[in-house]
Amino acid sequence: MNWPVALPVLFLLLPAVLYLAGGRRKGGGLFRQALPQLLLLFLLSTAVSLLSSSWLRDLPYAPRLRFFLWLFFWFFMVVLSVKAVAYLVFDVLVLKRQGVRYPKLIKDVAVFILFVAGMLLILKYYLGQPISGLLASTAVLTVVVGFALQDVLGNLFSGIILHFEDSFKIGDWVRIGERQGRVEQFGWRSFKVRTIDRELIVIPNQSASKAEVLIYGAGGRPVALRIQVGTGYGDSPDRVEAAILDALAAAPGVRRDPAPVVQLRGFGDFSMNYDVKIWIDDFERHNVIASDVRRRIWYAFRRQGIEIPFPKRDVYMKPERSEEFPPAELAAALRKNVVLAALADGDFQALAAAAGRRVFGANETVIREGEAGDLFHHIHSGSMAVLKDGRCIARLGPGDFFGEISLVTGEKTNATVVAERESVVLTIPSARFQQVVDMNEAMAQKLAEVITRRQNETRAAGEKNRAADTVALRKESANLLKRILKYFGGKA
Repeated sequence: MNWPVALPVLFLLLPAVLYLAGGRRKGGGLFRQALPQLLLLFLLSTAVSLLSSSWLRDLPYAPRLRFFLWLFFWFFMVVLSVKAVAYLVFDVLVLKRQGVRYPKLIKDVAVFILFVAGMLLILKYYLGQPISGLLASTAVLTVVVGFALQDVLGNLFSGIILHFEDSFKIGDWVRIGERQGRVEQFGWRSFKVRTIDRELIVIPNQSASKAEVLIYGAGGRPVALRIQVGTGYGDSPDRVEAAILDALAAAPGVRRDPAPVVQLRGFGDFSMNYDVKIWIDDFERHNVIASDVRRRIWYAFRRQGIEIPFPKRDVYMKPERSEEFPPAELAAALRKNVVLAALADGDFQALAAAAGRRVFGANETVIREGEAGDLFHHIHSGSMAVLKDGRCIARLGPGDFFGEISLVTGEKTNATVVAERESVVLTIPSARFQQVVDMNEAMAQKLAEVITRRQNETRAAGEKNRAADTVALRKESANLLKRILKYFGGKA
């Protein structure tokens, strides 16, 4: 076979074969990687073929030119062969068939070793240089280069060891010393970590191999977060623990299994210190989740009167602004309530004196469906959503009220109410209402009509084009009247 003529044809057909085999897929496969070498090999083999022809073969410079052309030809053949072997091993056999993705560093080391072996073969079989003599003559140079590149080589071998140990991999959240972030890339000398502030840190491989590395959520396991909370000595540990766990019951991002744990950590100079341990799955959002947990605990403490203390010194302290409503302002706000407006002045003043003020943060549950309600709620500011079977059926704003059915009948709540944003709610205990109010049939009738109308408006809010049924309203009002009189002992 005439090789100088056949080689150009071969390297002209190979790109077409590789393109049909997989070059049309996303990324181009081996076709895109090998195309530059195939074009160079086609040009070199064509040049060798021309110089081997009868009318150029006898030129004075033709033999030397053919020698160098063949040298370049074999060099690019080694490059092409190494790329093909690396693609078949790492991209086809390992990745596609076994589903294993080796880091880029391992592939680069294998390619480098194959390339050096190819160069040695060219030296021995084409240039006629004995490899053993070449290695012996460069021993001193190798020692000098080794000392000069000891840090580079140390990082290289440390990176290889880290990969084979599989200590951590791309995508893991790690802490190395004071640096923390997600591993993004491994390299010959170092690996890159992206912090939560989107900053990129380059860490030498040797530093990671010598340091203590903390891996968050290794093996897909949840990660524990610890949040410190301090309370006053006047609040019992059981009460504080119950308030914290209730605040975390609906916190997004906090796992229910394992459940949150509250531990009394110690007794400080001016506070009892607690550790709140929660478990999360997404460590990237740990700051956001921890912030939301602290916010919910603050609102829960404020509602239940649990003190978050501050350092006390023998200095003048500015008096805190009172969180309580002035009695006149509280009474004026409650007077606007249509249910309470039906009461006599004496009863109203007695209830207003027992009224309290509660603050709820966004997404906090005020009452839950099916619970025994013991408070009547009047919205002073903010916004509330009324949920029935998980669906929003109404939204309440300032001046609206809820929990009235528990106030006058003692029945369980029939809907869940959730704060849509920070809201201030005025509350009246139902036991106090029953104790103070001298219920008569006329007042009960008025209350039953108001409450029945409001309940039907709430139900109708979830339905379109629902016409009011006067007979049904009267029937419901009569039934409610009986329950009110029964709850208040049948006073008439």
